[in-house]
Amino acid sequence: MSSNTNTSSSNPSNINISPNNISGRCDLKCAYNFKYPVTNITARNDGSFIILSSDNTAEPVVTYNRQKYTVSNILITCPSIHTFNDAAAPAEILIVHTPVLGGADLIVGVPMVESGNSTNATDILTEVISTVSTNAPSSGESTNVNMNNFSLEEIVPKTRFFTYNSGDAPWIVYGLGEAIPMAQTTLTTLSQIISPFPLPTPGQTLFINPSGPNSTTEMGEGIYISCSPTGQSEEQTAVTYAKNNVSYDVLQFIQMILTSVIFKFLVACVFIAILFVAIKYLYSFLSYKHIQIYKPPKK
Repeated sequence: MSSNTNTSSSNPSNINISPNNISGRCDLKCAYNFKYPVTNITARNDGSFIILSSDNTAEPVVTYNRQKYTVSNILITCPSIHTFNDAAAPAEILIVHTPVLGGADLIVGVPMVESGNSTNATDILTEVISTVSTNAPSSGESTNVNMNNFSLEEIVPKTRFFTYNSGDAPWIVYGLGEAIPMAQTTLTTLSQIISPFPLPTPGQTLFINPSGPNSTTEMGEGIYISCSPTGQSEEQTAVTYAKNNVSYDVLQFIQMILTSVIFKFLVACVFIAILFVAIKYLYSFLSYKHIQIYKPPKK
């Protein structure tokens, strides 16, 4: 097992998660919407990573590119499997999602970095790592993690993310700016109970979704904007659309409005209102005719 956290080496075949490596912007096609529940978890030390299994995996909790996913398991690696700015991060948490209708898994990665700061994600993962180091320090051992607040809602950042495809499998990865801060002692403990897991993460093109998760609603069939390369970005968010995509995006936006549930509801309301007025008018007209043709009997 590793005795320290190595962040200096990286696999040159791995995609580099960096603002300087962005090829374009991806919005609707890379829309990531989630609602992760609070759940109980069991942790298993697999030697190369910690596997977290929850008791709430039946319901779809994620929609990505119009596909629904459930959470199958959660992995913690040390160091990270991804390369960030040409170097590995001290650790990484990987959330594996299984598509409801079949196909390749969606994996979401969030790096961990050494920092004196603390967030809710810091507290949750610190407790998980501490519990495993105490109750399951060796490969193959398992333990229950007694927590009443474990939820991926607290772990997955609500900010911009990067995305790429490795074969048919889509990946969402957060950058170092969105990393989870962890104490140096916790990262050292993690490196002592699991060994590095050199999983290749090849990817040809890195895109960015600057809006972050839960910024869109689920799109209708066929309504999305595809990822397209743009010019090189000098800043982390300075990614622009090509001019020849503007009219296409406008048409897609109009189509999205015309096929939205709200628009259909408004059309139905207008139709009902018109029908109500027509019935009222017809009733008044017939009543008026009845009054005109009625003649009282002569006395």
